[in-house]
Formats: sequence, structure tokens, C-alpha cells
Amino acid sequence: MASTSGIGHIETPSAEGPAIASLPDFLAASDAWYRKYSVKDHGMLSDLWYRGVNRHFDSQVPGVYRPNFTARAAALEGTKALEEKRLELERNMLSQFRGAGAQFLENRSLPQLYFLAQHFGMPTRLLDWSTNPLAALYFACVGEPKADGFIYAMDAKQIIPPNALRANVPPRREKLFQRVMTMRHDFVEYAIGISFWEPINQDYNPFVLPIRPDTVPGRIGQQNSCFTLHMHGAQPASNPTMITMRVDAARKPAILEELHRVNINQFTIFHDLDHLSREIRKGWNA
Repeated sequence: MASTSGIGHIETPSAEGPAIASLPDFLAASDAWYRKYSVKDHGMLSDLWYRGVNRHFDSQVPGVYRPNFTARAAALEGTKALEEKRLELERNMLSQFRGAGAQFLENRSLPQLYFLAQHFGMPTRLLDWSTNPLAALYFACVGEPKADGFIYAMDAKQIIPPNALRANVPPRREKLFQRVMTMRHDFVEYAIGISFWEPINQDYNPFVLPIRPDTVPGRIGQQNSCFTLHMHGAQPASNPTMITMRVDAARKPAILEELHRVNINQFTIFHDLDHLSREIRKGWNA
């Protein structure tokens, strides 16, 4: 992963305690964390988010900050700072996505376009999380069979600093509350608009924002997906509730079997015909 110095990454601590070796191990570890940070009377939508990966990094960043994208941005002509070049490359690629894909993208708002770009593999400032701990455990166990998996968990709203001030339209300063935002929140719309060539306000004050998108049929709904939006020029973010759980590489196949018994598999996670076919073939060993 590229250096995260001076960019809006999320700091992730080293794993503590014994490695996860079974589904019951994970449920016990996540339950202890959940009981510590869960807010009572919160309703059906939790602010406690999980992210499963196959390799531990000291920080988590979305696509525009990863090595391939960063190297291509650095190669752009001109003397702009690297972060400005990242934004220029992102804007150009999104313009092509929006223009060439217009027949598939009619009547979409900019936030909807941005989430669709993320869904179909475009590099964006969105980083995937889930409110479903079992989905995170699944992603920590698939791929990289010889490497330990890792699960990060956090109270998402606390990624916003407690005394944060936001820029607004018309320009003014007001408190940016610690809460999970919708994709229709005006500050989210403003932040995403910058990636589509919208002008940056003079009092621009960027952050890493926790966003819950609209729940729609398909992958977002199946995975209980949420996202952090790493605004252009945001500073590194820390979260006092963040923990890291390590999954023993040798136990990944057994954990995937345990997940399968509670109906967590590639079809229920991705919910498309490609993964249905793969799951059926796997079941029949054919």
C-alpha cells in the first residue's frame, strides 16, 4: 500500500489477544466489543461497523490512495501536489465513466453515480464496511489461504472528531455532529460533487465521513454495506473504539464451513447469478 502520510487514512491498531480459530471464537470476541460500545435504544441500524481483509495494514485507505492509482496520478504532467493530481485523475476517470455509461446512468444524482462507480470497480474515495460481523468474517477468510485474515471494528460515528467544524453552502462554519450520514446529507453531496468537478469552497474543511447508502437489492443490501468517504485533502483519522481481530490462516477453511452452515456464502454475500453458479458447482464438487 502507498504511504499514507498526510492523507485521510483511518488508523488501525495491531491485533490483540489470541487469533480467531472458529465462528464461536469470533462471536465471543465481537460480542465483548459490541457490549462495550453499543448504544441502547438505537433502532435497527447499528453504528458499529466491521471490515474484513486478508492482510493487515496500519491504516485503511480507499482506491484513490492505493499504489496503482497513486503511481498513475504522480505521472500526470504539471507541478501540482500529489493530492491535487489524485483529484485530477479521479475527476477525469469519473467523467469518462459518466459520459460513456450515460445510457445506464440516466436520472442519477451525483451521490448515486459515485456509489455506482464504486460498485463497478472504479477507484473512488469510498471504503467498504458492513454492519454485519459475519460478512466481515467471510471476507477475512476468503482468498490468501496461507495468510492470516483481519477484521476491523469501530463505532463509525466516532471517526468524526468531537469538535469538528464543517464548511457549508453558502460558506459558513458550523458543528459537524458525530453521526452516520445518509448519501443525501448536504455535506456528503458537497464532498462527492468535488470529484465531479464541482468547485471547492474557500473555507473547505475536509474529513473522513461515515455514510450509510440507500439499501437497494443486490450487493449493498446483502452485505449490509456502509462506507467511509475520505474527502479530498482530509487529515488522517483515528477512532478510540477501533479494534483489530486476527483470524488464524490455518483455520480459514473450517471457519468458512461454519459460516456456510449459517447461510453465509458467496451467493448470499454477492447475490448474483455468477456467484450462485459458483456456489452450486462447489456444493456438487462439479
